[in-house]
Amino acid sequence: MVLAAFSPRGDQFAIGAGDGRLKTWDVASGHVCAEFSEIAASSSQALDGHLALNYKSLAWGASSKKKKKKASLIVLGTGGGDVLAWDPILGELTWRTNDCNTGGVTSVCFAKNQGSLFSAGIDGIVCELEVASGKILSTLQCSKSSITNISSSPDASLLLVAANELRLFDMRTRKRLRKFTGHASSVNVTVFTEDGRYVLSAAVGDRNIAVWDTNEVGKEAKVALAMEHPAVALDSWGFEKDGTERKILAVSETGEAYIWSGLSLEELGKAEPVRVRVGSKNSGKASKQSILLGRLVGAGSVVVARGTTVRPSFETVALPEEGVVVLPPSEQGNLLLSQSEPTIKRGGHDVTVLGADNAADASLPKPRIEAGDVKKRKRREANVASEAEPSQGMEEDKADGATPMEEDKDEQTMEERLMALGLVEDKRTEGNAFENAEVVPPKSDSLEVLFTQAMRSDDKSLIEQCLCVSDTKVITNTVRSLSPKDACTLLRLAISRLEESPRRGLQLLPWIRITLLEHASYIMSNIAIQPVLKSLYQVVESRLHIFRPLLALSGRLDLIVAKIKANETSKSVEQAEVATAVYEEDEEEDSDQEVEDAMADEDEDEDEEEEEEERMDEDKPHLENGGSFSDDESDQSND
Repeated sequence: MVLAAFSPRGDQFAIGAGDGRLKTWDVASGHVCAEFSEIAASSSQALDGHLALNYKSLAWGASSKKKKKKASLIVLGTGGGDVLAWDPILGELTWRTNDCNTGGVTSVCFAKNQGSLFSAGIDGIVCELEVASGKILSTLQCSKSSITNISSSPDASLLLVAANELRLFDMRTRKRLRKFTGHASSVNVTVFTEDGRYVLSAAVGDRNIAVWDTNEVGKEAKVALAMEHPAVALDSWGFEKDGTERKILAVSETGEAYIWSGLSLEELGKAEPVRVRVGSKNSGKASKQSILLGRLVGAGSVVVARGTTVRPSFETVALPEEGVVVLPPSEQGNLLLSQSEPTIKRGGHDVTVLGADNAADASLPKPRIEAGDVKKRKRREANVASEAEPSQGMEEDKADGATPMEEDKDEQTMEERLMALGLVEDKRTEGNAFENAEVVPPKSDSLEVLFTQAMRSDDKSLIEQCLCVSDTKVITNTVRSLSPKDACTLLRLAISRLEESPRRGLQLLPWIRITLLEHASYIMSNIAIQPVLKSLYQVVESRLHIFRPLLALSGRLDLIVAKIKANETSKSVEQAEVATAVYEEDEEEDSDQEVEDAMADEDEDEDEEEEEEERMDEDKPHLENGGSFSDDESDQSND
């Protein structure tokens, strides 16, 4: 974490890297003024020296109430909860307050021309200290959670405390006036304008600057200024006078400065920012150097501190009305200055010294072809030429004393094999009897450039072509790459098409959903997009209004169908039980009846046999007495 601040007069610059070392630089000459490092740790820490101190916050303000005196003071807050004051002119420690905030000091600020300063920490307490002695004057419990940043108005009547939300306190009555809840993440930087009416704030991971009116209560900011990357430093100019062009400066975490200009807040919200960055105009490559901090010094200029923390450089930049200002990289911040002739000779060998200009080219090795492969290709060309003039080739071989060797013309060289595998780029031309390699266009999983061009030119067919993409990954990458302003335009286009044709909801809703997720903070703080969100809410509410009774009807129908199935199941079970009982009784009756019938048949057979025997008995005496048959005949008849 880099801590940096300009002096109240803007003639000096302080910078520290959080390791207990701090340096001040003269802005005009770029030379070191003093170094602040030999400080012992507090009694609660075991080690001494600058490495035992972990600086978390820095502020540079006036050390006296009188404006005539040029005395100033640099105040530092440590991770151990101490507050240190250092005199940059004398180069010595003025005072030290131990255990000011339990858990560590996260932010410090000066009350301008009031002889006091404020510190805040993880314990959620704001301490007011006397600038001259460091004595704690009062404490105020402002938050139950950790405080991330504090800012004081120019007259020290208002104090803005940033935690989970922004809270504005009246330091005269020690009461909270109002709160602002527009940021989705924790706020890391805040600043009051010169007139004390407006507050500028930026949050972690939030790519816009919010402008709040201290006289109004609300969740929406007055103006939201869009950036490509989150801001780490803010400044303002021209708010104390009416009719003066107002300017807001923001430095992003990537080291690029944005400056907005306008006569009113409405013009500031609509204006395109002037961007200042460090780069190379000749090569077009991005520089490793970046802008550390910026300070507005007038209506048309800004002082920027750029380079590295080891040795920064300073430059006053004249601001154009629009466009991008590219500053050339400064060699002042390089540990090894680049030379006009970086190649030197040592021991008969050429040695190249890597510097800021040529080190980037050495980061990735370039594919090379070995000398043996080059000789092999030249030998093949020589063989082709020797076919036309065989005698001349024989004479050259004999002159060299070498025995000519036969080579396989179909054999590929190492270069050709590497090119076939795609490891070496094919740079052969027709002059060398080779065909040009086919150029393959780069593939991309984002439609950011195409979509931006379509929206800027209002090409409806191209917009429809982009909106027809249904791949979630492509949609996410495209929306994430868009600027917040273009994302709002995309949201308007998608919602308007959804209102015209609700059947396209399956196609448009992924774009709307991902846009709301990726740019939620900017959309929430932008007043102009609120009517569009209301129309989206009405479309969704109308669908839900119809969906709820249909859902209730579906539930009732499911209940009825389930009841009918339950009734049918119970009836079938009862019928099965009744049928089983009847079947068992019929079976018993039939079996009993069959037994009775069998017994009756047996009795009848027995009766018939008895009757037959009785008849035979009756006929036997008759035959014996008066029959005409003899015994022989009866025997024959029996035979």
